[in-house]
Amino acid sequence: MENELLDRAAGLFAERGYEGTTLQDIAEAIGITRPSLYNYIKSKDELLGMLVSGLTETAAVELAELEADEGSAADRLTRSVRSVALRVCEHPARFRLLDRSEHLLPATFRDRHESAKRAILAHMRGIIADGVARGEFWPLDERTAALSIVGSCNWVAWWYRPDAPGADPHALADQLADMAVRSVARPDGRSSPEAALATIRADLTYLERHLR
Repeated sequence: MENELLDRAAGLFAERGYEGTTLQDIAEAIGITRPSLYNYIKSKDELLGMLVSGLTETAAVELAELEADEGSAADRLTRSVRSVALRVCEHPARFRLLDRSEHLLPATFRDRHESAKRAILAHMRGIIADGVARGEFWPLDERTAALSIVGSCNWVAWWYRPDAPGADPHALADQLADMAVRSVARPDGRSSPEAALATIRADLTYLERHLR
């Protein structure tokens, strides 16, 4: 019932807007009476809170569990991006609703939402920073790289359609993870003197920034 409730509400909010949708509308869409709806939620604000709990906070918890995994930075980044991308693919309409409604979140839910988003970003930054320290990744600004990678995962909610012909969330998540790693990883070999020189310059820039 909770899944149906969130899916129906997400569809109605997208169609009529948050302010233009009533609890009566949601009850009718599910096929129950408004008094029966109160057994599950008491307000539209509570619906938004369920989205925060089921989307942002759950994603942060899953990534925290992955932190215990060992392996190269590239492997850990792959697993993390796949985890986030698959969650977005599973409920794109809910992610779009939460994205549109962030400014409507009550203070308590907004604080939880922002805290979870910071945890997700910190997780990605930590992997990238470790990859740079190990020499696996280019010496780059890990915050910028992490924001770019998380943003590419979140944007999936706006164009991915689970019911589209040939839609394969796992293949999509694999591709996003591969693109994320390629965007930060050093090449396996030196294809030319120019490539080697570019690597040296990047290393010097990294050293100058951090030795200051």
